[in-house]
Amino acid sequence: MSHGHERKEKNCLNCNARVFGRYCHICGQENIEPKESAFGLITHFFNDITHFEGKFLTSLRYILFRPGFLAKEYERGRRASYMNPVRMYVFTSAFFFIVFFSLFKVSDEKVADSYSKLEERLKNTNADFNVNFLTGKITVDKVVVGNINEMDRLNERLIDSITKLSSLKKDSSVVADSSVESDFTIFNFGTRYRSIQQYDSVQQALPAEKRDGWIMQKLNRKATYLNNKYAKSPGLAFSRIFDVFLHKLPTILFISLPLFALILSLLYIRRRQYNYVNHAIFAIYYYIFCFLALLLYFGNDKLSELTHWSIFSFIEIVLVLLFYVYLYKAMRHYYLQGRAKTILKFLFLNFVFLFVIIFLFAGFFIFSALNI
Repeated sequence: MSHGHERKEKNCLNCNARVFGRYCHICGQENIEPKESAFGLITHFFNDITHFEGKFLTSLRYILFRPGFLAKEYERGRRASYMNPVRMYVFTSAFFFIVFFSLFKVSDEKVADSYSKLEERLKNTNADFNVNFLTGKITVDKVVVGNINEMDRLNERLIDSITKLSSLKKDSSVVADSSVESDFTIFNFGTRYRSIQQYDSVQQALPAEKRDGWIMQKLNRKATYLNNKYAKSPGLAFSRIFDVFLHKLPTILFISLPLFALILSLLYIRRRQYNYVNHAIFAIYYYIFCFLALLLYFGNDKLSELTHWSIFSFIEIVLVLLFYVYLYKAMRHYYLQGRAKTILKFLFLNFVFLFVIIFLFAGFFIFSALNI
């Protein structure tokens, strides 16, 4: 409730209904004077913040320490004391991906250009040259020599030392001639074409019934374009694919959530008291927990990199196991079935959902490759 002065008039300014008391029984608007002071605005702001914080912390405590409890409360209609699950999902997922993209910077055009220059310098060597586009670490023969995100700081002396390191294993008999066309392919739908024009001419020469369909033509044209564009820079191609793919992760998780709920609804199809929305709410709370646990996992991983203490490796294993233990506990407490039935359904849920995730990742990876 705000601290504004109540109006003497008893008509709602929002819907014009007659007001009995301080709030309109039709739209819920408070019947106060429309002119608000600066102090009133500040007070209203802090009231909203503390109200949000209170509900969030209450819901957070139950999510972390009482698996399945909030989903059960939602089913029973006890909702006013807790933060709305959809709103909490949006908030936690947004916070998670802000942290995620801050910790793991995906490659941009500047980084991709740096990679091309470095690859050009090392193309005539026979070293195991690799760039991890999640962490940015450059390795030559599994030795970390720099970071792709700091290529502008790498002077010629360091570049020369990388070249010398990579040349230690150089074998002139197996080094490829740079003038020879690379066999690199991102996609291979049967035959590799040197150009889109060559593909079109081959298609025109075929009888109408043997030509590729509209979809295959689109795929082959795009594949031909990408294979030739990145023939001499395969690492650059995969860095850009990885860049697009990482930005699709929120979409992948958002799509996977209703599919997760669908699997649950099929597993508990004989439990008529649960409809699809109940399973979706359960899935939303589980995803919120996963976002929070992943934040702990990534934070632990960063501490492990800084300290190199073995204890953090043990904590990572515990956190991974926690995902499965939490899900089992949540299913047990929410659906109220015996241990044997819950374990069987838990195993089936994870087995089927694994294939769903693989399918989504593969589909979005192909989509990312076609959009670089």
